[in-house]
Amino acid sequence: MSKVGWILSTLLIIAGISEAAETVQKPARVTTTVVQTGAIVEAVNKETRELKLIGPDNRRFTVVADERVRNFDQIKPRDRITVEYLESVAIVVSPASSQGTVDEAELTAVTVAAPGDMPGVGVIEAKGVTAIVSAIDRVHRIATLTLPDGEIRTVRVQDGVALDLVNVGDRVTTVITQAIAVTVRPPPQ
Repeated sequence: MSKVGWILSTLLIIAGISEAAETVQKPARVTTTVVQTGAIVEAVNKETRELKLIGPDNRRFTVVADERVRNFDQIKPRDRITVEYLESVAIVVSPASSQGTVDEAELTAVTVAAPGDMPGVGVIEAKGVTAIVSAIDRVHRIATLTLPDGEIRTVRVQDGVALDLVNVGDRVTTVITQAIAVTVRPPPQ
């Protein structure tokens, strides 16, 4: 399974929005954006923890590595830095009687390189909320949602979403996931 697939399936399980026992068909949609880029280390200042980098378009820029970046002193000129970014939005509608949804949830997980390994870090953040459908305008494709804190939000429902399957009282669970992974590799020989 790909990294993206693993992240999405894990978060759907954590958020409790996967309801295998539910037989009522309701709309669900996941959109995912994945971006990968890289840079070459041009210079390293170990005292200030600055890295002078050359991006894929030959643009030069400087970044400062946080104190939490382990094994910083292993980074050398010509090393390759790869950054992968994922953003995913999952929206699932479930019947009012459904179990397993969350009012509000937030998850953050950070992994860093083990001592002695090449530097690297991975961060994943997921935020989920379940709102109740309090009104539907099917003609104008507008849904009114009540959030757990009582706030009312009106949203336009995209074309292609089966709005005829959504009822007042249904639960709309949204999980937004952002993940970033940064790895450092030595230059090719």
